[in-house]
Amino acid sequence: MVQYYLEGKKLNKVEKNKAAKDGLEIGKDIDKFAEMGWEQMDKTDLELRLKWYGMFWRPKTPGKFMLRLRIPNGIINAEQLKVIASIVARYGENGSCDITTRQNIQLRGVLISDLPEILNRLKKVNISTTQSGFDNPRNVTGNPIAGVDPEEIIDTRIYTSKMQDHLTNEGKGNSEFSNLPRKWNTAIAGSKDNFLLHNDLIFHPVKINGVLGFSVWIGGVLSSVMNEYAVPLNAWVEEEKIYELTSIILSLWRDNGERNIRPKGRFRFYLDKIGIEKFRDLIEKQYGELKEDPGSIFSDEPRSFFGIHSQKQEGKYFAGIHVPVGRLLAEDLQDLANICENFGDKEIRLTEDQNIIITGIDTNLIEEFKEQSILQKFPLEPETIAAGTVSCTGNTYCGFALTNTKDQALKISHELDKELDLKDELKIHWTGCPNSCGQAYMGGIGLTGKKAKNKEGKAVEAYDISIGGSQGPNYKLGELIKKSVPQDELKDVLKDLLISNFDAKEKIFLSKKSGSLSRFMNWFSPLGKDKPLINRANGSPDIFSKFMNRISN
Repeated sequence: MVQYYLEGKKLNKVEKNKAAKDGLEIGKDIDKFAEMGWEQMDKTDLELRLKWYGMFWRPKTPGKFMLRLRIPNGIINAEQLKVIASIVARYGENGSCDITTRQNIQLRGVLISDLPEILNRLKKVNISTTQSGFDNPRNVTGNPIAGVDPEEIIDTRIYTSKMQDHLTNEGKGNSEFSNLPRKWNTAIAGSKDNFLLHNDLIFHPVKINGVLGFSVWIGGVLSSVMNEYAVPLNAWVEEEKIYELTSIILSLWRDNGERNIRPKGRFRFYLDKIGIEKFRDLIEKQYGELKEDPGSIFSDEPRSFFGIHSQKQEGKYFAGIHVPVGRLLAEDLQDLANICENFGDKEIRLTEDQNIIITGIDTNLIEEFKEQSILQKFPLEPETIAAGTVSCTGNTYCGFALTNTKDQALKISHELDKELDLKDELKIHWTGCPNSCGQAYMGGIGLTGKKAKNKEGKAVEAYDISIGGSQGPNYKLGELIKKSVPQDELKDVLKDLLISNFDAKEKIFLSKKSGSLSRFMNWFSPLGKDKPLINRANGSPDIFSKFMNRISN
């Protein structure tokens, strides 16, 4: 039976499969799937409907699935971390997990035969995977330092958790929102710099006459065919009303959104088609009169959380640590569980730029905390270019990705940090295809993967490059400036861009290979060859003084 909101509509192949059987219906069959194995499963159940329970078939790694969790507000406690670590560990070298750009976690290498047990183990520690993929409401994001943020307007934790329960029927599955035209992203801001305008629906806290409520922004999208930040609905609702309003907005789009041309199924296309005023009128017919927005703005540049920072609680600190491109192994997860138990308040926070925050560190434990071995791998103060690097999964696992984003981002950021001094952290976003899971156009530099021909006419991995994306009071998306840069030319192109557009400076090296400089090496040899003379990133006054003294003598 076709759902009432699909009657009379032209449906593409995906929509026909969704109409034939709701993805939530396969929940009762997961034990059967585990017994029969993926090879015997119905193709549509395997490749499509399993995503309603977070399980993603990956043709790149047949039989080794990706499992996406739901982590509202990106908050995980030590017990949950240990369970996730044990799941990852069972798959040995095939097991790993990634922090996503939605404050979430994706597990790699999962077998269908293990899925019932894994889901039960996750449920025992209050983690759900329900409706975490495909045309469903995705993980609800919020302020990563909610509850400890000295600058927060509200603590987003209660709102993000309640919103997730509302959208997913407390993890049991919500058929009202299990067949949307495309995916849906909801976010709740907690401070003026909690920038979330790339989401479909954002609630920003604002008071009217002392009453806490939220202004409403709608229509953010990053996709293969459109990249736009959200726009204000010119509406303000009291805090307890955000869930009702979310349902109304979602149902209007569900019932009227595009179901034939899939790339145009995102909410922003529907919003632009009918216009913001018409859409506001449609909401009011169900909700009642909306109060006008009193003037909410995302007025501050997003803060960097790296290093040690004071919490709003006296004598407590949080520590932001860098996880290169968000990749974690089983031992990393276990180490993080141990460190947050021994030094913090037994939980970690995930950020949208794929890093980790540990909260609740006592003043007298800070120095000992800094000496922990895991901080050698995941530093408190990363190099500037690596610090701002964000990457999607890439073609190692994802069938849509056209480039190996994670490995290339790691290698190039490391090499550029060796060669350049960049005064301030710069967001450099890598995405392996135009679907923009890596949010390329949000970056100061954005790279979108593709295939292109190199100078020899051979098809190779390449990137389109955009610059100028920013968040804060003067928010904007990046502009495309270069097309089809082959991967082997990419580092040099990025280096030139960082110097010409972002005031990066080349580090000065002395090397025995440098010809005319070789005579200096006899004077300078105690300092070691191939060492930077001046390094603004980490400071080298002693080396520089020795060098200058030798020249003057």
